[in-house]
Amino acid sequence: MADIATISTAIAEALAVALCPDGSSASSCTGRPVIIRRGGLTQADLGNALHTLQAGCDFISIADTPESWTRLDEPLGRPWRMDGTQAATVSIGIANGTVTLSLVPGTVPGGVVGLRLQGLAGITGGACCLYSAQPDDTAASIAASLAAMVPGAMAQEGAITLPASVTAQAINAGTATARCVARRQQQMFVLTVWSASPAARDALGQAMADALALTDWLVDADGSTFRIEARVASNDDTAMNRGIFARPARYLVTFDTDLTRSVPLMLAGGIGAESGLIAGDVLLGAPAVS
Repeated sequence: MADIATISTAIAEALAVALCPDGSSASSCTGRPVIIRRGGLTQADLGNALHTLQAGCDFISIADTPESWTRLDEPLGRPWRMDGTQAATVSIGIANGTVTLSLVPGTVPGGVVGLRLQGLAGITGGACCLYSAQPDDTAASIAASLAAMVPGAMAQEGAITLPASVTAQAINAGTATARCVARRQQQMFVLTVWSASPAARDALGQAMADALALTDWLVDADGSTFRIEARVASNDDTAMNRGIFARPARYLVTFDTDLTRSVPLMLAGGIGAESGLIAGDVLLGAPAVS
């Protein structure tokens, strides 16, 4: 979910890549060291620290302005849309009446597994049981959860033994991410260049403007895309008597507050009729956790 914190960080990272092409251990494209970060200058930046204005280090600060916040229209009805898919890292297989659960080594358990069953005592037609893997699951815990839904089944480690009269089919599915735009808004962000030299301030300010000149869209660490548009820049020499020269530049950011949910890539179950018949499979046990 995009947030003023993730947006500020994404802007800082984009500027770091553009202004410091040789990496963080080298000088910036202006030939001077530069520090890019969220928030304003601190007292340590002005003196008594390793990297200060007076020692020839320039700064770029990134801050949001609360009074500029404006709400925009979000998609009507706030619909959920499929955003991406994740392959299952847990799988289920059947051989000679024995069900075996397995996990991909070195991965976090994920996905939906289950059984479609025929021949269960007291159930006419088919039945199914499903389980959505959780990050702390093991093959043994998944097997135990599935076995608890099937009358007469027994689990041992990562295997399930079914009753002799029961035939089964394995169900394997990955998961998908659904996304909903809960709110859309615009907010102004102020990117300020600070330097002890007006010439260095001008050089870094121009480099920053050039770095963002052709950038209309950025992506934050959560995968949310936001639009960034240049608005106005100015020179601020009010602190020149203290050896501080600034150039604040305003950028309008349009971003969504979006929610994400994991959903299985398949459904199973049945519909009950008045006569007591079931169309489809009887869903055993509790619904899968999503």
